[in-house]
Amino acid sequence: MDFSHYTTKPVELAVALTNTKGINTDSLADPDQMVAFLDEYRDMWEGVARPPGESDLAAIQELRASLREVIDSADEELAAGKVNDLLDAYGATPRLSTHSGTPHFHFEPVESSIVCWLGAITAMGLASVIVEHGVERFGVCDSTTCDDVFVDTSRNRSRRHCSNTCSTREAVAAYRKRQAD
Repeated sequence: MDFSHYTTKPVELAVALTNTKGINTDSLADPDQMVAFLDEYRDMWEGVARPPGESDLAAIQELRASLREVIDSADEELAAGKVNDLLDAYGATPRLSTHSGTPHFHFEPVESSIVCWLGAITAMGLASVIVEHGVERFGVCDSTTCDDVFVDTSRNRSRRHCSNTCSTREAVAAYRKRQAD
């Protein structure tokens, strides 16, 4: 499944941000971890948003929880309402940009805080998934030891795990259980 040029990275960012909080882990627990996480996406926010500061951590953690609520929503109306709330809260405003030589849309506020940029861009990415493919494309890993989220990009909506690692772990566990029985 292909997302538009603008939405692919924001969708990946929304999933990655959501997955910084696991069952027993939090890889966004302190300002250094937040900066390291956002550095991976510097090419997206540099020049558009102000760099992250220590005071942004709590707001980004709150955004992470809100994104999780959207992805966990099994109902499109509920998911749409939550996305609309995020778009309003983070000042998502469509504008046409030509900085790359090809006209394309941006939805994040210009020269805003990293939190507003992150909220607007990730909410817009999730909104695009809902509009183009429905909430059925959102998933939570079926592994008993993982609760990471994913966007199912398979043709037949058959994805059950967040990664090959979890899929393999579950397959091996099932095989060992069958062998033991």
